[in-house]
Amino acid sequence: MKERVYQRIIFVVIAVICLTAMFPLLYVISTSLVMEAEYVAKDGFVLWPNKPTFAAYERLVGMESIWNAFYISVVRTLLGTILMLSMTTITAYIVSRRNMPGARVLMLMLLITILFNGGLIPTFLTLKELGFYDNFWVFIIPSIVDSWSVLVLRQFMNNLPRELEESAGLDGANEVQLFTHIILPMSLPSVAAIAMFIAVYHWNDWFTALIYIENDRLKPLQLVVRNMLVNNAGSLSTIDTNIGVNLFDPTKRVGEQTYKLATVVFGTLPILCVYPFLQKYFVKGMYVGAVKE
Repeated sequence: MKERVYQRIIFVVIAVICLTAMFPLLYVISTSLVMEAEYVAKDGFVLWPNKPTFAAYERLVGMESIWNAFYISVVRTLLGTILMLSMTTITAYIVSRRNMPGARVLMLMLLITILFNGGLIPTFLTLKELGFYDNFWVFIIPSIVDSWSVLVLRQFMNNLPRELEESAGLDGANEVQLFTHIILPMSLPSVAAIAMFIAVYHWNDWFTALIYIENDRLKPLQLVVRNMLVNNAGSLSTIDTNIGVNLFDPTKRVGEQTYKLATVVFGTLPILCVYPFLQKYFVKGMYVGAVKE
C-alpha cells in the first residue's frame, strides 16, 4: 500500500516537472503560429492558437539571408563535428596509453587549457594575426580539440578490458589497428554522446561569429537569429511591407513577437531532430566512462 502511494506521488511530481518544462516550449511554438490579430486578442498569452498559420515561417524562409546563414551553420556543424570528434578521440587514445611517449606531457597541456584561459583580447589578437579574422575556419581550427571531452573519453578507454589489447598485441596488431578495430568500436556510446555535445556547440555558437566575422555571407544562423531578436527587432515588421501585405489588416499581418519566436523555432528545430538518433547512446556514454568497474 505504501509503495503504491509512493509511486503515485512520484508520478505526480514528475508530471508537474514535465509540464513546467514544456510550458515555455508550448508558448514559443503557439505564438509563432498566430497572426497579430489573435496575438493582440489574447493579450500576448497564446498557449493554443485558434487559427494556426505558418505565415511567419513562410515569410522567413523567403529571406535569402536566412538560407545563407542556414547553409553556413550546416556546413560548420558537419565539418566541425567530424574534425573535432576525430581529433578529440585520437587525443584521448594517446593520453590513455601510459606507455606512449609524450602522453603525460600532452595530458598536462590539456589540463592547463582547462584551468587557465588566455582571455578574449589576447585570443582575438592571436587569431587575427594568424589570419582567422573574417575567415570561415575560425569556427573550426581554434576549437578542434575539446579538452574536457578528451578527459571523458580517456576515462572510458582506461576502463576497457586490458586483456583485449594484450590479445590484439599477440595477434600482431599495431597501435592504429588497435585503436580503429578494438578501442574505437567499444567506445562508441561515449563517442556518440560527445558527438552530440560537439554538434550542439557548433550549431548554437553565435559569439564566435559576432567577434570574428564581418562578412554577412559567413554569419551562421544563430547570429542572424540573435540580430533579429536584439539589434534588428524593429525591422522585422518591414517583412510584411516588402511582400505587399496590407499593414492595416491585423488578420493578415504577422506581429513582431510572432516573427521573433518563429526565428527561435527555426534556429532550434534542426538540432533537435538529431537528438533521437543519438539518444540511446546518451546516458550510457556519459556514465560508463565515469564508473570504475
